[in-house]
This record gives sequence, structure tokens and C-alpha cells, in this order.
Amino acid sequence: MDAIDTAWAASLGCEVADLSVPGVHLVPGGPELAAYRGIYAARFGPAVLLYCPAELIERVRMAVAEADPDAVFRPAGLRRLAGLDDAVVLGPSRHGFVDAAHFRPVAGAAASRLAPDDPALGELRRACGEGDWAESGFAGVGDDPLYGVKEDRRLVVAGNMTPYRAKPADVGVLTHPDHRGRGLARLLASEMVAEALPVVGLVRYRALVANVASLSVAAGLGFVPRGENLALRLDQG
Repeated sequence: MDAIDTAWAASLGCEVADLSVPGVHLVPGGPELAAYRGIYAARFGPAVLLYCPAELIERVRMAVAEADPDAVFRPAGLRRLAGLDDAVVLGPSRHGFVDAAHFRPVAGAAASRLAPDDPALGELRRACGEGDWAESGFAGVGDDPLYGVKEDRRLVVAGNMTPYRAKPADVGVLTHPDHRGRGLARLLASEMVAEALPVVGLVRYRALVANVASLSVAAGLGFVPRGENLALRLDQG
């Protein structure tokens, strides 16, 4: 847990102790948030930590001075802070973390690396829809490692490892709708985590709080839940 909280504090640009202070608090943001033009909220029980760009700091500071954390940490709360009634808010997502000591691997079919232009990825995207594609981390994939399991040349499950703490350590998994319920996401995630841990030390897994199936994948592999987040981009046009 010390390693997890240290990673959170570095991401938010705050002290570890700040994660335990009840109330709503502004944070400067760490390197991961440096280029983010929006409002990012992270919750740890009664503590909500907010990042926003410089042009919103005074507005947000006044709005949250005596605010109820429950009222702030919801999509409507971030929209009020931004002054954007129709803005899209992503989340809440729950974060889980695992290291080598807590990882519980499972054995399964061997995955293979995928090329970004593999036609099977496009077929999987169309089958799953843009919402699932984005939630699974594929919308932001650049040169990050991609993995998949194919059956009869069809991609039945795919995964990515996007940057976390400047390393490929953030798990994203997406299963074809026709093949869900077979445990494929857990098998692929296990293989990805096993490959990454010796290099990165700590792996993160994020999923929407409402996505019970995805959260159960993380729990089964030993991921420890710590923190939730909401995010609103200002430049949504």
C-alpha cells in the first residue's frame, strides 16, 4: 500500500499524507497531468483531490472551499466546477494495483504480440463499439505494446499496456462480445502482467465502477483496489 500511495501522490503532485485528509483539496498535478486540459478528481474515502488548469484555479478554489466531497465527486459536480453543463465526464473508474508479491497468475492460451495495423483489431473495435474500445485504453494507444488471442483468425480478446509512471504498466483488455464469459480477459491480463512486472515493479488496472466483470478480473489476479477517479476535458469539441 505504501508503494501504491507513493505512486498516487507522484501522479497528483501532492504528499502521501494528503490522500488521508478529509475534504476537497486542490493539487498541482504530477507529470501525468501536466498536459491535461481539464478537471481530474481522485477520491480516497472522505478525501477528494482535484487538479485543474491554471485558468480555473481561483474559480475552483472558491467553489470547493467548504464543499461536500460527495457533491464534488460526481459528474454533475465536475460540470459545475467547469461551467460546462453538457460536458462529457469519464468515470468513476476504480484503480487497482499489483506487485510481484500479490500477483496471482492463471495459466491459459498463449497470447501473441499484435501490430497496430492488424486488421483483426479493427474488426474487434467494430464488434465492441467505441465506448468499450475507449474504456479499455485502446483510444490512446500509440506505440504501446498490444497483445491478443486469436481463434480461427478472429481476435477473441485483445490487450494493451499503456504508460503509467512513464512505463508500459497500465492494463487494458477487451473481449469480443461473442466470446465473453469464458475468462479470456483474465487469461490475457495475467500473461501481460507476468511479462511486465519484472520490468515495471507495479502494474495498474482501471475499470469503471459499474463494470463488475472487469473489476472481478482485477480482483482475481490479486490487484488491490485503491482510489477512484473522474475526468472532464475542457476541449471536447
